[in-house]
Amino acid sequence: MRIKATYNPSSDPEMYFDRLFKDTYSNTIAYLEKISGDRDLAGDLAQEAYLKVWQKLDLLPQAEEETLRYILIIARNCFLDHLKSVLKEKKRQDAYAVVYTETSAAVNLMEVKEQQQIIDHTINTQEEAARRFYLLNREEGLTYKEIARQEGVSEKTVERYIGRVLQSLRTRLAGFLFLW
Repeated sequence: MRIKATYNPSSDPEMYFDRLFKDTYSNTIAYLEKISGDRDLAGDLAQEAYLKVWQKLDLLPQAEEETLRYILIIARNCFLDHLKSVLKEKKRQDAYAVVYTETSAAVNLMEVKEQQQIIDHTINTQEEAARRFYLLNREEGLTYKEIARQEGVSEKTVERYIGRVLQSLRTRLAGFLFLW
């Protein structure tokens, strides 16, 4: 690599930088792409690096080889700053995810408890036969036919009583679910 910029940066900084950019840009991109593994990121980082080179133009070494080395060091530092930023953002997102998960779990637990309270209250306020038939069906797993035989009533009676309880539960829980 040969830097063709032989003029003094202090006499014409824009021309010096333009020539320096043209002479070193492809090497800088290749280096950044190699260490980052991402061509687009390499382009972004090179742009940032050359902005810093422009800001420190008067500090550039005069020897050609050292000038490229200096630019590559600036480019590497831009890459390292990018990595730090990515890691910091990842930590922030991970912390948010933990808080969100814990909060969601607590809210879900509260919702489940509240739903269970509504269910228990609704079942307990039903007439005795309806409550008994419902509990035999849902908690003990008896069929309508088995409940009818055990209680000495028709299967239709069991169906009607359980249907009333279910309708009450739907009505009460619909208001609860609508709120969420």
